Order: sequence, then structure tokens, then C-alpha cells
Amino acid sequence: MSMSEVYFLDSRAPVRSVEHWANRSYSLVTRLEKLAFEAGLENFIEKGDVVAVKTHFGDHGTTRTLRSVYVRKVVQLVKKLGGKPFVTETTGLGMRYDRSTAHGRIKIARENGYTFETLAAPIVIADGLLGFDGIAYKLENAALREVYVAKAILEADKVIALTHFTGHFSSSFGGAIKNIGVGCVAKPTKYDLHLDAVPSIDAAKCTRCGACAKRCPGRAISPPAIEAAKCIKCNGCVEYCEEDAIILKWTSNANLSKRIVAAAKAVLEAKGRENFLFFNFLLDITPHCDCCAFSDNPIVADLGVLASRDILAIDRASLDLIEASHGLDNTLLSEEARAAKAKKFESLFEDLDTRVQLEEAERLGLGSAEYRLVEV
Repeated sequence: MSMSEVYFLDSRAPVRSVEHWANRSYSLVTRLEKLAFEAGLENFIEKGDVVAVKTHFGDHGTTRTLRSVYVRKVVQLVKKLGGKPFVTETTGLGMRYDRSTAHGRIKIARENGYTFETLAAPIVIADGLLGFDGIAYKLENAALREVYVAKAILEADKVIALTHFTGHFSSSFGGAIKNIGVGCVAKPTKYDLHLDAVPSIDAAKCTRCGACAKRCPGRAISPPAIEAAKCIKCNGCVEYCEEDAIILKWTSNANLSKRIVAAAKAVLEAKGRENFLFFNFLLDITPHCDCCAFSDNPIVADLGVLASRDILAIDRASLDLIEASHGLDNTLLSEEARAAKAKKFESLFEDLDTRVQLEEAERLGLGSAEYRLVEV
């Protein structure tokens, strides 16, 4: 595969003059416009395009999500080119908590500073009120055979992915591939990403209280049994069982990484790869993703922002920049991992391998692992 271009806006240039500090042109928000146009935004957006700006709102308590000012800047650029942007996210697994419904997602967004006023665009939850609005897309020779792509993603004309690049407990890192493969699919596919089978019930623990059956949207539960054919894979039953009687079979870290790539492939193919533009923000690079209810210390200093039309190249470049950097003190990084050119994310938690996600993305043809970094 040919080499792809990845455009890099470096945030590390030191500014020493008070005169510079008062100059708005040095702001990353201002400089983001140059990066966007260097990456081809002007030719990407056509007048009248409905544009999904995909980001992540975090959860209650998250404090290092992507700042709304960056999202707003991209929204303003889309409008400048005649596009009609909306900012979007999908629901999470489960049925009980705010992250799992459209209403709750918007509540979290508002709490964390994402509103129509701060973004200059409406917020639309792409997979519907409860997370089941998805269109099935079939795959071959991938870790998933069927993926439910969030309906609003497919209905948009273009998708701009604004990714807060972080570590991840299970997939080792979360970049553009994860933002698309997890963040642009409906709830049943999120279940398939993480689990190997539909849930079952431990009859010895089950008290037949009926709490799980009452909440099951698929009417699949008659305690102590779950009818697999009726389960719509929401993972809600486990949240309402006070006896810990629901049995889940979580998949391995390697399988999760491969499934994320498969889901990303489905989204890209269903929508059309030519309709995607990716931005990776290497700012506040925490050891874990923004799904967590708190934000740990960043493991390296802020590096900047990357942009590309190639989802694999931009994630590969992001990893290379992070691993080439010196790690920060007072973080989860070990002394060895703080050294430049060390494997930062793989050192954080057990059984992590960044190569799995990248190699699977290359095998499935998501993009090029070879890239040329273009500084802007």
C-alpha cells in the first residue's frame, strides 16, 4: 500500500515572549484552521453537506475530555464551507446508567461543557434513544461477521472524527480506529465487541425476583433462564441483578482489538471511506479512555494535533510520536517506560499489545501503516 500523508500541528514550540502570549494566532484553536485546510477540508466539504462531527463526551467525573473549543472550531470551519454540522456520539452498553441512553449522553455532555452554545451545533446521539438504531452491514474474513452501524452516521453526508487519543485497559490504545469502530456502532455491536456470548443466569444465585426480566427490552428473560434467540445484546440485565447471578463471558484483549478493527472497517465501507476525515488530538494523553468516571494524569506532555484521510496512518503516527516522547513523573508509567522510544501503553496494564490493532487494520485494508509526517 502507498504511503499516506499525516499532517501534524506541533504544540510543543516554546513561546517565551509576553508579546507572543498575548497573540491569539499562537493558540492551538486558531492554528487548527491551518491544519484542517492543509489536510484537505476545503475539498472534503461540499456546500449543503450534513456533517457528523464525531467526538466523545466522557462520563460523569471525566475531566480531560477533548475541550469543546476544538470541536467548536471544526464546526465553524464546516459552516464556513457551507456544511451543516452536528456533533455526535453513541450510547454505551447497558440500560441503567446515563451513558447508556441518548437522554443520559446529552446530560453528561452538558455537564462536561458540550452544549449547543459551546459547540455552535446541535448534539445528535447517532444510535437513537436507547442505542438500537443501527443498520446491519455484513463482513467477510474479519473478527465480526455483522456490524450495526449507527443510523445517523450513515444518514450524514460526511464524517469528521475528532479523537482524544488515549491509552486503553484492553485494546492498549484508543485512537481514530476505536472512535469509529466503537463510537459509530449501535449497542448490539458494542456487546459483540466485548463479549463472546449472550448472558446466562446462575440458577443457584438467582432468587427469581424478576428485576432483570422487567428491564429486558427483548423480553428474553424468564428467570432463571435467558432465551438466546430473543436477547438483543444490551447488557442491561447484569446492571439490575442484585444477586450477581448474571454470567457474562468477556472476550480477550486481543479479540477486542481485532473486533474494533472489524467494526471500523464496516463503518468505513458502509459509509464510504471517501466520506471520512480524521483528527487525532495528542493532548491530555491519559492511560485510559474517556469512558472512565475520572481522568488520571497524562503519561506524556501534550504533543499536538494530527489530521489525515487515512485512519491507520494517523493512529500509527500518533503512537510513534507518543512512544518517542519522554514520559512524565507521577503517572502510571514505570521508570523504564518513561524513557524515550519505550512502549508506553503496553507497560500500563497486563496483556496489552499495540501491534494487534495496527496489524489487523493493515490486514483488513483500512489504510497504510506507512506514512509521511507533514508539519504545518
